[in-house]
Amino acid sequence: MAVKKIASDTLDFILESCKATHPREFGALLEADGDTIINVIYLPGTDSTSRSVSLKTWTMPNMPHAGSVHSHPSGAVRPSEQDLIFFRTNEVNIIVGEPYSRESWKAFDRNGNLISLEIVDYEFDDEEEDEDSEFN
Repeated sequence: MAVKKIASDTLDFILESCKATHPREFGALLEADGDTIINVIYLPGTDSTSRSVSLKTWTMPNMPHAGSVHSHPSGAVRPSEQDLIFFRTNEVNIIVGEPYSRESWKAFDRNGNLISLEIVDYEFDDEEEDEDSEFN
């Protein structure tokens, strides 16, 4: 199923992560539930500078991912040549530029074409939290 949406809370987490990492680039993979991006997968060993981020995809457990996200501290929200090479392995790729707001991000397909992601409210499963509370 094609990814067409992003959970509002997930987008807010991405924006805050980009702000916290600035002036270095933030980078991670994205997990989807059906057609909605719901989670950020931060890989151990990820290395970032003010000009690039290197994801150690070999550290990722054997699990599917829907795409990638990374920031451009320069504020530019268009893919570089290096981005376009990495995009080929992902369905959806998000670039967030400074000031890391809801108005400063764009999504691209694996070919670098601009796509639209609808920001939606998503009901996260609280089952694990409920199970944990039984033991407290």
